[in-house]
Amino acid sequence: MTQPGPMITRNTGGRGKKEREERERERERDFNDSRLNISGEEAWRRRAAMSGGVPRSPSPPPGKAEGFTIGKSETSGLGVGAGGQMTAAQRMMAKMGWKEGQGLGKQEQGITTPLMAKKTDRRAGVIVNASETSKPDKKVKSVSFNGPPTRVLLLRNMVGPGEVDDELEDEVGSECAKYGTVTRVLIFEITEPNFPADEAVRIFIQFERSEETTKALIDLDGRFFGGRVVKASFYDEERFSKNELAPMPGEIPGFS
Repeated sequence: MTQPGPMITRNTGGRGKKEREERERERERDFNDSRLNISGEEAWRRRAAMSGGVPRSPSPPPGKAEGFTIGKSETSGLGVGAGGQMTAAQRMMAKMGWKEGQGLGKQEQGITTPLMAKKTDRRAGVIVNASETSKPDKKVKSVSFNGPPTRVLLLRNMVGPGEVDDELEDEVGSECAKYGTVTRVLIFEITEPNFPADEAVRIFIQFERSEETTKALIDLDGRFFGGRVVKASFYDEERFSKNELAPMPGEIPGFS
């Protein structure tokens, strides 16, 4: 009868554990050696693969600007969220009584437009009010007065010699009525030979108040009319009342 030989058992558990640990260390070394040469997204994917998890889409990066970063809103005020919903900042401000389009503060004296970042150079910027960036610079018209305001306005170079017709007086009166009450309009044409064409026709408009004359002078002086540049000035009321409408001696260079 054959006796059974001794049973031989093999302990493979320790070896398998060592192999797993070795693989983990190798992965860790590979990760450390390459993480400086890969993008953030790729590093995130490798780490997820090592942990055995399912990678999720990374959060989108915040809005970037060269030199500094700042959150941006597509609307004025504090902005709205997706689908037109109020943002967290809006909800917080609404609890304190804020409404869109109104200024902050008890008397609504605060700003109504958001602060924005404005670049000054490559690595610097300043904070400005959004309304300051959206408003174009207004050009201030420069007008020089020839003396104290009077109730009589003199217009020159509105029309040239020979262009005065019967309707011009009514047209001028109607145009100047938007500045105030027009009480009288006179047109005086100089027919002297070789007299400067831009000084030959003198149109006088008398207003009820000198403030109205001032408004008309500011608006009409330098205006283009029929290809001409209108010249406006105050005229002496006493001379106008005496129908002294011709230029004073020496007023027009070369003519007395």
